[in-house]
Amino acid sequence: MVAVLGLALVGIRGFFRPLPAPFYRILRGAAWVAILQVVLGFALLWAGLRPKDSLHLLYGLLLAAGLHYLGGLEPGGWFYRGLKEPPKRPELFVALGLLFAVGLVLRVHFTGR
Repeated sequence: MVAVLGLALVGIRGFFRPLPAPFYRILRGAAWVAILQVVLGFALLWAGLRPKDSLHLLYGLLLAAGLHYLGGLEPGGWFYRGLKEPPKRPELFVALGLLFAVGLVLRVHFTGR
């Protein structure tokens, strides 16, 4: 949760200038942590432990997938190369996506209580 909030604060710079390569490395690292949390959440679900609200799992899955795709938007990244017409300023999409991710993090946190 703290990592996404920190990434979003730094990612806001993407509205004004390109984001540095280390930012994308940290973003991809946060995405893999979120993916591992989702795997652990589903393992707990299959073990019989359920969250109070089943939407908690959906929000976590959306957050992990979104961070993974945002990390791939780095110029030369896997998702950027796969686009037919990649955006000239992918930082704008990363900044907007991280603001959306902050909302998802808050929903994940409050539905899991």
